[in-house]
Amino acid sequence: MKPARLFFVLAFLALLKLILAITAFERNLQAEVRSTKVPSSPLGQCPPEIFEALRAERRKLEKRAREIDLREKRLKLLEKQVERRLAALLELEDSLDEKLREIRRIETERFNLLVKAYSEMRPSKAARLLMNMDPDMAVRILSAMKSDQVARILAAMPPEKAAPLAEALSGISPQKF
Repeated sequence: MKPARLFFVLAFLALLKLILAITAFERNLQAEVRSTKVPSSPLGQCPPEIFEALRAERRKLEKRAREIDLREKRLKLLEKQVERRLAALLELEDSLDEKLREIRRIETERFNLLVKAYSEMRPSKAARLLMNMDPDMAVRILSAMKSDQVARILAAMPPEKAAPLAEALSGISPQKF
């Protein structure tokens, strides 16, 4: 027989012997475990009243744990709803901000057109229109015009109408003088 084959046969026999030894050890261990008496549990020695009280307390705790789990599930659902609503509100807020910016842009554009129209009118015509207008709006329009145009329009107004507009245009209250 060749040495390599001999080594293989010997290794196989050693492995077989080891398996048989482990199997025998396991059988002995199982037999020993079966023959050993297990000591009685402390609950077996517990009075029945205490045992029942503990069992009732355990049921209460299990019920409480189920209630807590149910509440946690409800809270998670509510949290998801709140998150969805918050996202919708934020989206709505962005949309409203966008629309508000657009409205302001249009208002500014219209106001600038109005200022341009008054600037291109003859001073006497502009003066008549501005005298019949809300004073705050007249001041806003005059404030947006060039100073030489404002001077011509105010000169075309009667002094009792031009004076209050000129005061308002200055931005300084008469009490400060």
